[in-house]
Amino acid sequence: MHRLFRQALDEATGESKFVIVVFIDIRGFSTFSKQCESPDTAMFLKRVYMRLIDSYFPYASFYKSTGDGLLFTVAFDEKTLKERCQKVIESCIACHSEFGNICNNDPMITFEVPDKIGIGVARGIACCLLSGETIIDYSGRLLNLAHRLTELARPSGVIIDGNFGINLLTEEQQRDFKAERVYLDGIAEYEPIQVYFTKEFTIIPKRNTQPIATKRWGHMTDVRLYRDICKFTKFRYPLESEPMSLEDIKLTVTHAKVTGGKIDKGYVAIIDDFTDFTYEIVGGVPIIWVDFVKLSKRLEKTKVKRNMNVTIDIDYVKK
Repeated sequence: MHRLFRQALDEATGESKFVIVVFIDIRGFSTFSKQCESPDTAMFLKRVYMRLIDSYFPYASFYKSTGDGLLFTVAFDEKTLKERCQKVIESCIACHSEFGNICNNDPMITFEVPDKIGIGVARGIACCLLSGETIIDYSGRLLNLAHRLTELARPSGVIIDGNFGINLLTEEQQRDFKAERVYLDGIAEYEPIQVYFTKEFTIIPKRNTQPIATKRWGHMTDVRLYRDICKFTKFRYPLESEPMSLEDIKLTVTHAKVTGGKIDKGYVAIIDDFTDFTYEIVGGVPIIWVDFVKLSKRLEKTKVKRNMNVTIDIDYVKK
């Protein structure tokens, strides 16, 4: 493969092309890869890549592995713009909704695998490296933007760049999204840009709603079973640096939504107004103490099951 790549470079030229860029990132892959044997990890990626390409994006013009996800590009012109935009978003929504079951009934996947993805979508001009009719790679600001949007789509969901053209989508597709103005590293640090995100699945981090250039943000994530949360009265979270103040700390709790007693992997239950935590410095280390008794009571109201994972995200402004 590397020899073919090297040969193609001899005749390579750069061209600007109109494309829709789609980044898909598998959430929780790093933790998964540390817990599984390497052959299992490789097999999971192989089967997921095959399903993504064959079942959801068979019409894409270029595919590229990103390590724990995939990059797709879809070419368009004036005549195909609206049809391609609707098709891409249709595929993104379906892929996100069904990813939790993507390996069901696969005889090669006999182990627990990640069940969420984040997707970033942007449209515009990108630099295409061509060798004859073969696309070697794409580069440019558009790809960086799509990648940043993917990072923003947490705990999962689809995020579309505001310049994509939300009005090109069907009314049904538009109803899945909500507008927000955000700041992104290397893209929009001083002035925000508009994005559209899946309101049922995605939480825009507080640090991305304020100018990045004026504040330094810290973040930490903890994932644990609900039954383990119930064992503690409070839990200690050491931070890498001191927060500016208690008011600059944001705690968000999420887990898979439970509907009618069954886990709905496609949706997420969100607690984004939890303030039962305290802050102190112990031995020079800044510590957040989260009241797990009150947290478990809040979680009980969301019908979470004892064997389900709960994600606790802490965002704070660094001093």
